[in-house]
Amino acid sequence: MGIRQPVLAVFDRGYPSIELIDFLETEGIHYLIRLSSNDYKAERKQMQSADENVILKHSSARLQKIQKKHPERYVHMKKKGKTTVRISRSTLPSGNELALVADLPDTVTTEDLADLYYQRWEIEKKYHTLKNKMKFESVTGKASVYVYQDFWAQILVYNMVQDIRNSADEEAAATGRENGSKYPMRTNENMAIGLFKEVMLKILLEPEEKRRLKKLEELQEEMERYVLPIRKLPSKERRKNISNKYKNGQKNSF
Repeated sequence: MGIRQPVLAVFDRGYPSIELIDFLETEGIHYLIRLSSNDYKAERKQMQSADENVILKHSSARLQKIQKKHPERYVHMKKKGKTTVRISRSTLPSGNELALVADLPDTVTTEDLADLYYQRWEIEKKYHTLKNKMKFESVTGKASVYVYQDFWAQILVYNMVQDIRNSADEEAAATGRENGSKYPMRTNENMAIGLFKEVMLKILLEPEEKRRLKKLEELQEEMERYVLPIRKLPSKERRKNISNKYKNGQKNSF
Protein backbone atom coordinates (compact mmCIF):
# COMPACT_ATOMS: atom_id res chain seq x y z
CA MET A 1 0.00 0.00 0.00
CA GLY A 2 3.03 2.27 0.14
CA ILE A 3 2.41 3.34 3.76
CA ARG A 4 5.30 5.00 5.55
CA GLN A 5 7.01 2.81 8.14
CA PRO A 6 6.85 2.08 10.99
CA VAL A 7 3.27 0.78 10.99
CA LEU A 8 1.31 -0.95 13.74
CA ALA A 9 -1.65 -3.03 12.52
CA VAL A 10 -4.26 -3.73 15.21
CA PHE A 11 -6.62 -6.67 14.72
CA ASP A 12 -9.63 -7.95 16.60
CA ARG A 13 -10.39 -11.59 17.38
CA GLY A 14 -10.66 -14.02 14.47
CA TYR A 15 -7.54 -12.86 12.61
CA PRO A 16 -4.54 -14.50 14.31
CA SER A 17 -2.72 -17.18 12.33
CA ILE A 18 0.93 -18.00 11.96
CA GLU A 19 0.59 -17.34 8.23
CA LEU A 20 -0.67 -13.77 8.81
CA ILE A 21 1.95 -13.16 11.49
CA ASP A 22 4.69 -14.42 9.17
CA PHE A 23 3.40 -12.17 6.37
CA LEU A 24 3.39 -9.10 8.66
CA GLU A 25 6.90 -9.83 9.88
CA THR A 26 8.12 -10.32 6.30
CA GLU A 27 6.63 -6.94 5.33
CA GLY A 28 8.10 -5.22 8.40
CA ILE A 29 4.69 -4.37 9.84
CA HIS A 30 4.29 -4.44 13.62
CA TYR A 31 1.14 -6.16 14.83
CA LEU A 32 -1.16 -6.33 17.84
CA ILE A 33 -3.89 -8.98 17.66
CA ARG A 34 -6.50 -10.02 20.19
CA LEU A 35 -6.72 -13.76 20.71
CA SER A 36 -9.90 -15.78 21.08
CA SER A 37 -10.16 -18.27 23.93
CA ASN A 38 -9.21 -21.16 21.61
CA ASP A 39 -6.17 -19.54 19.94
CA TYR A 40 -2.84 -21.17 20.87
CA LYS A 41 -4.33 -22.78 23.98
CA ALA A 42 -1.44 -25.22 24.49
CA GLU A 43 1.21 -22.48 24.33
CA ARG A 44 -0.76 -20.16 26.61
CA LYS A 45 -1.22 -22.95 29.15
CA GLN A 46 2.56 -23.35 29.42
CA MET A 47 3.18 -19.64 30.09
CA GLN A 48 4.91 -18.96 33.41
CA SER A 49 3.81 -15.32 33.59
CA ALA A 50 1.10 -13.06 32.22
CA ASP A 51 3.41 -11.48 29.64
CA GLU A 52 6.21 -13.37 27.91
CA ASN A 53 7.66 -14.52 24.59
CA VAL A 54 6.11 -17.73 23.28
CA ILE A 55 7.29 -20.08 20.53
CA LEU A 56 4.66 -21.13 17.98
CA LYS A 57 5.91 -24.27 16.23
CA HIS A 58 5.17 -24.65 12.53
CA SER A 59 3.63 -28.07 12.94
CA SER A 60 2.26 -30.13 10.04
CA ALA A 61 -1.30 -29.50 11.21
CA ARG A 62 -0.76 -25.73 11.16
CA LEU A 63 0.93 -25.77 7.78
CA GLN A 64 -1.54 -28.09 6.07
CA LYS A 65 -3.94 -25.41 4.81
CA ILE A 66 -1.07 -23.09 3.91
CA GLN A 67 0.46 -25.80 1.72
CA LYS A 68 -2.70 -25.98 -0.40
CA LYS A 69 -3.37 -22.25 -0.72
CA HIS A 70 0.08 -20.67 -0.64
CA PRO A 71 2.78 -23.24 -1.47
CA GLU A 72 5.57 -20.64 -1.61
CA ARG A 73 4.87 -19.41 1.92
CA TYR A 74 4.50 -23.02 3.05
CA VAL A 75 8.06 -23.79 1.91
CA HIS A 76 9.34 -20.65 3.64
CA MET A 77 7.54 -21.39 6.92
CA LYS A 78 8.47 -25.06 6.96
CA LYS A 79 12.12 -24.09 6.61
CA LYS A 80 11.71 -21.43 9.32
CA GLY A 81 10.25 -24.02 11.72
CA LYS A 82 8.84 -21.67 14.35
CA THR A 83 7.67 -18.14 15.07
CA THR A 84 8.38 -16.30 18.32
CA VAL A 85 5.66 -13.92 19.48
CA ARG A 86 4.86 -11.97 22.60
CA ILE A 87 1.62 -12.95 24.35
CA SER A 88 0.19 -10.64 27.00
CA ARG A 89 -2.72 -11.54 29.26
CA SER A 90 -4.74 -9.26 31.52
CA THR A 91 -8.18 -9.26 33.13
CA LEU A 92 -11.04 -7.14 31.81
CA PRO A 93 -13.46 -5.34 34.17
CA SER A 94 -16.03 -7.96 33.17
CA GLY A 95 -13.74 -10.65 34.62
CA ASN A 96 -12.87 -12.17 31.23
CA GLU A 97 -9.33 -12.49 29.98
CA LEU A 98 -7.84 -10.11 27.42
CA ALA A 99 -5.12 -12.00 25.55
CA LEU A 100 -3.03 -10.11 22.99
CA VAL A 101 -0.29 -11.34 20.66
CA ALA A 102 2.24 -8.77 19.44
CA ASP A 103 5.80 -8.25 18.28
CA LEU A 104 6.37 -5.10 20.33
CA PRO A 105 9.33 -4.91 22.77
CA ASP A 106 9.14 -5.20 26.56
CA THR A 107 9.46 -1.42 26.87
CA VAL A 108 5.80 -1.35 25.81
CA THR A 109 4.06 -2.46 29.01
CA THR A 110 1.06 -4.78 29.31
CA GLU A 111 -1.08 -1.74 30.11
CA ASP A 112 0.23 0.04 27.01
CA LEU A 113 -0.69 -2.95 24.84
CA ALA A 114 -4.24 -2.96 26.20
CA ASP A 115 -4.52 0.80 25.64
CA LEU A 116 -3.33 0.44 22.04
CA TYR A 117 -5.88 -2.29 21.41
CA TYR A 118 -8.73 -0.21 22.85
CA GLN A 119 -7.93 2.63 20.44
CA ARG A 120 -9.46 0.37 17.76
CA TRP A 121 -12.82 0.99 19.41
CA GLU A 122 -13.05 4.55 18.08
CA ILE A 123 -12.77 3.16 14.55
CA GLU A 124 -15.46 0.56 15.32
CA LYS A 125 -17.78 3.33 16.52
CA LYS A 126 -17.31 5.16 13.23
CA TYR A 127 -18.27 2.02 11.30
CA HIS A 128 -21.32 1.74 13.55
CA THR A 129 -22.33 5.27 12.55
CA LEU A 130 -21.81 4.63 8.84
CA LYS A 131 -23.65 1.30 8.79
CA ASN A 132 -26.49 1.83 11.26
CA LYS A 133 -27.11 5.58 11.34
CA MET A 134 -26.26 6.58 7.78
CA LYS A 135 -27.42 3.34 6.12
CA PHE A 136 -24.02 2.77 4.51
CA GLU A 137 -25.03 -0.68 3.25
CA SER A 138 -28.20 0.52 1.52
CA VAL A 139 -26.94 1.11 -2.03
CA THR A 140 -29.00 2.40 -4.96
CA GLY A 141 -27.98 -0.31 -7.45
CA LYS A 142 -26.20 -3.62 -7.87
CA ALA A 143 -23.64 -2.54 -10.48
CA SER A 144 -20.20 -1.72 -9.07
CA VAL A 145 -20.40 1.88 -10.32
CA TYR A 146 -23.42 2.49 -8.07
CA VAL A 147 -21.74 0.87 -5.08
CA TYR A 148 -18.62 3.02 -5.53
CA GLN A 149 -20.76 6.12 -6.08
CA ASP A 150 -22.74 5.54 -2.88
CA PHE A 151 -19.61 4.64 -0.93
CA TRP A 152 -17.79 7.87 -1.73
CA ALA A 153 -20.96 9.94 -1.35
CA GLN A 154 -21.54 8.56 2.15
CA ILE A 155 -17.90 9.13 3.13
CA LEU A 156 -18.18 12.73 1.92
CA VAL A 157 -21.40 13.28 3.86
CA TYR A 158 -19.94 11.65 6.96
CA ASN A 159 -16.84 13.88 6.86
CA MET A 160 -19.00 16.98 6.39
CA VAL A 161 -21.19 16.05 9.37
CA GLN A 162 -18.16 15.38 11.57
CA ASP A 163 -16.51 18.63 10.50
CA ILE A 164 -19.51 20.63 11.71
CA ARG A 165 -19.81 18.43 14.81
CA ASN A 166 -16.19 19.08 15.78
CA SER A 167 -16.92 22.80 16.02
CA ALA A 168 -20.25 22.15 17.73
CA ASP A 169 -18.60 19.80 20.24
CA GLU A 170 -16.07 22.47 21.21
CA GLU A 171 -18.87 24.93 21.88
CA ALA A 172 -20.94 22.32 23.73
CA ALA A 173 -17.96 21.40 25.93
CA ALA A 174 -17.25 25.06 26.73
CA THR A 175 -20.91 25.72 27.57
CA GLY A 176 -20.96 22.64 29.79
CA ARG A 177 -17.93 23.85 31.74
CA GLU A 178 -19.50 27.28 32.18
CA ASN A 179 -22.70 25.71 33.47
CA GLY A 180 -20.76 23.51 35.89
CA SER A 181 -21.73 20.20 34.28
CA LYS A 182 -20.50 17.12 36.15
CA TYR A 183 -19.38 15.46 32.89
CA PRO A 184 -17.88 16.80 29.64
CA MET A 185 -20.57 17.41 27.05
CA ARG A 186 -20.75 16.54 23.35
CA THR A 187 -23.38 16.79 20.65
CA ASN A 188 -25.83 13.99 19.94
CA GLU A 189 -24.51 12.35 16.77
CA ASN A 190 -27.87 10.88 15.78
CA MET A 191 -29.56 14.29 15.97
CA ALA A 192 -26.63 15.95 14.18
CA ILE A 193 -26.97 13.58 11.21
CA GLY A 194 -30.74 14.16 11.05
CA LEU A 195 -30.35 17.95 11.16
CA PHE A 196 -27.65 17.83 8.50
CA LYS A 197 -29.91 15.79 6.22
CA GLU A 198 -32.70 18.36 6.51
CA VAL A 199 -30.62 21.50 6.01
CA MET A 200 -27.45 20.86 4.01
CA LEU A 201 -29.04 20.72 0.56
CA LYS A 202 -30.71 24.07 1.20
CA ILE A 203 -27.36 25.53 2.23
CA LEU A 204 -25.64 24.20 -0.90
CA LEU A 205 -28.38 25.61 -3.13
CA GLU A 206 -28.29 29.06 -1.52
CA PRO A 207 -26.76 31.44 -4.13
CA GLU A 208 -25.70 34.18 -1.69
CA GLU A 209 -22.52 33.49 0.26
CA LYS A 210 -23.50 35.49 3.37
CA ARG A 211 -26.80 33.64 3.66
CA ARG A 212 -25.03 30.31 3.15
CA LEU A 213 -22.64 31.05 6.02
CA LYS A 214 -25.55 32.25 8.15
CA LYS A 215 -27.47 29.01 7.57
CA LEU A 216 -24.35 26.96 8.28
CA GLU A 217 -23.90 28.76 11.60
CA GLU A 218 -27.55 28.16 12.42
CA LEU A 219 -27.09 24.46 11.66
CA GLN A 220 -24.17 24.25 14.07
CA GLU A 221 -26.11 26.15 16.75
CA GLU A 222 -29.03 23.75 16.30
CA MET A 223 -26.68 20.79 16.78
CA GLU A 224 -25.42 22.38 20.00
CA ARG A 225 -28.94 22.26 21.41
CA TYR A 226 -28.85 18.46 21.56
CA VAL A 227 -26.01 17.38 23.84
CA LEU A 228 -25.07 14.28 25.81
CA PRO A 229 -22.63 13.78 28.72
CA ILE A 230 -19.45 11.81 28.13
CA ARG A 231 -19.40 9.25 30.92
CA LYS A 232 -16.95 6.43 31.51
CA LEU A 233 -19.20 3.53 32.41
CA PRO A 234 -17.91 0.12 33.54
CA SER A 235 -17.58 -2.15 30.54
CA LYS A 236 -19.81 -5.18 30.25
CA GLU A 237 -19.53 -8.28 28.15
CA ARG A 238 -21.34 -7.80 24.85
CA ARG A 239 -24.30 -10.03 24.17
CA LYS A 240 -25.17 -10.31 20.50
CA ASN A 241 -28.78 -10.56 19.42
CA ILE A 242 -29.09 -10.65 15.65
CA SER A 243 -32.81 -11.43 15.62
CA ASN A 244 -33.66 -7.75 15.13
CA LYS A 245 -31.00 -5.50 13.66
CA TYR A 246 -33.30 -2.46 13.58
CA LYS A 247 -34.28 -1.96 17.21
CA ASN A 248 -36.99 0.40 18.44
CA GLY A 249 -34.50 2.02 20.82
CA GLN A 250 -32.48 3.46 17.94
CA LYS A 251 -34.48 5.67 15.64
CA ASN A 252 -33.39 6.36 12.11
CA SER A 253 -31.46 9.59 11.69
CA PHE A 254 -30.91 9.38 7.93
